[in-house]
Amino acid sequence: MGGLKPRTLSRRFMQETGMSFSRWRQQARVIRSLEALSAGMPVANVANECGYDNVSAYIAAFRQRFGITPGLYFT
Repeated sequence: MGGLKPRTLSRRFMQETGMSFSRWRQQARVIRSLEALSAGMPVANVANECGYDNVSAYIAAFRQRFGITPGLYFT
């Protein structure tokens, strides 16, 4: 795929996955966080490890994906 313009790559990604790259990345980060949460890592540490700028952004992304907060997910 070398030499593709960013817009072309973006369209192809959307066609193949059904979502934008940023949406896919957000979901991948939230799903990746499940392992750390299940190991008992504090939510703030999980947010930081998964690349979120702040805990609120992580909690909002988690809630959007799973419908509950990370603190309630494993209770």
